Amino acid sequence: MILIRAYLGEILRHLTLVLAGVVFLLALGAAVKASSTAQGAPIWVALTLVPLFVGNALPYFFPVGLMTAVVLTYGRMAADREEVALRAAGCTPVRLLLPALFAGLLLVMASYPLTSRIMPDIYREMRELVVRSQIAAIENTNPGSNEFHFQGLHLVWSDRDRDGSFRDVVVAIDRETAISGPQGDGAVQGGLRLRADRARMDVRDAELVFRFERLRTLSDESADSPWQARNTETTWLTINLGSLLTAKGNQQRFRPKALSSRELKEYLVDSAGKREEDLRKVELVYWQRWASAWGAVPVALLGALIGWRLRRGGFLTGFSVALAVLLAVNYPLHFLGEGLARGGDISPLVAAWLPVLGLLVVVIGLGLRGRGT
Repeated sequence: MILIRAYLGEILRHLTLVLAGVVFLLALGAAVKASSTAQGAPIWVALTLVPLFVGNALPYFFPVGLMTAVVLTYGRMAADREEVALRAAGCTPVRLLLPALFAGLLLVMASYPLTSRIMPDIYREMRELVVRSQIAAIENTNPGSNEFHFQGLHLVWSDRDRDGSFRDVVVAIDRETAISGPQGDGAVQGGLRLRADRARMDVRDAELVFRFERLRTLSDESADSPWQARNTETTWLTINLGSLLTAKGNQQRFRPKALSSRELKEYLVDSAGKREEDLRKVELVYWQRWASAWGAVPVALLGALIGWRLRRGGFLTGFSVALAVLLAVNYPLHFLGEGLARGGDISPLVAAWLPVLGLLVVVIGLGLRGRGT
């Protein structure tokens, strides 16, 4: 136990340092992405998006961080000849692998609750905040831009006046948003395009209000459409933002990642009337969360075997080797299984555990090669 505690503590210290560096780099990238996403919105929106972006991406770097920490620990062990001394004292290779095994199990216990309960909440809150930031950006349109897009509504202009009005404006509502809108005699089935010499846009409560001067329309529908019009005076167009969000949301694809593991399981149990494609997606995400958590065990063992062979304790070497192994084995099998499962070629269960099986094969191969050393 003294041996296990010593090396396990060293692995956890390295893991903390690696993840701290990853969080720093992710925060820099998230700050850039949040500033571009929340452009025109209040500063608190961008500041709130940064930790959400970091939290959403961090679990994907757990395997790299764990393998780097284990490679550093076992590489230093081999470089200082501690492995030789421990073997001479009677420690078997299996006992030397126990610290890495326990580190992998600790990460399993930490990562699964994160991916099954906390990550879906972060994902949902992030998407809601992105939409809210887009609404806030409507009120403060970027002065240096000449186009604006929001949930199927597209606005393009050539220039702006000092009072914020747009010149030579084209406003378009895409076909999907038009179809999802109200139906009836005046429904727009093929989309709608408006052109005007000048336009003013304001947000009043939950409504987006346009004031056009010398409006003329060009619809994708037939010439006798009720939406064909021309007006040389001022024309007002009011759009309910809540209805626009709801209408566009109905056209968005089903997102199982926004559901917790309990909700995914309930969705699979109550499968009556649900599409087969959606059921495959839900089952794939459900088992991927289990596989990504338990994948920490072969990742840790593989890091130990690689560290023994490197006999170096440098951070750059450990990080490069860990990233190279995962890019060559884990991530390709992950995307391959995901594609095959969504196409119906293999079951989602097999697809989710395919990367773990691939890592186990590599671990067994390296272990058998070093059996006589």
